[in-house]
Amino acid sequence: MEIMHDGWTAEVSDERGKGLTLSEAKALIRLASGMTQKEIAKSVALSPRTVRGSLERAYYRLGVTKAAAAVSVAQARGWIRYAGKVAVCGLLALSLATGTNDAMRRRSQPHRLTKREVEVQMYGC
Repeated sequence: MEIMHDGWTAEVSDERGKGLTLSEAKALIRLASGMTQKEIAKSVALSPRTVRGSLERAYYRLGVTKAAAAVSVAQARGWIRYAGKVAVCGLLALSLATGTNDAMRRRSQPHRLTKREVEVQMYGC
């Protein structure tokens, strides 16, 4: 089963001992999106102590002691992923394939060197 929050997706394991439980996954993807433990507790209607327990179990399961490490290892194992980057990569690939990136590269003002070349031509130097 997959759950989502704020662009993050987590895979919840149905088998005991493999992957994340539902409460661990909910807490971890909210942590990955930048929420504090108190904010997570408010968003899932649990006490901060319950959220802390879920995160501690997730840390143990991942073999880490810090939040950033937990997010990194969970991403490396494929347990959580940021779905937003897929959309960004798709849009970038589409813009490169259609050639629309030329408009982004063109400047409305001439380059400094181009201005200098015009001045040199005007004075005949």
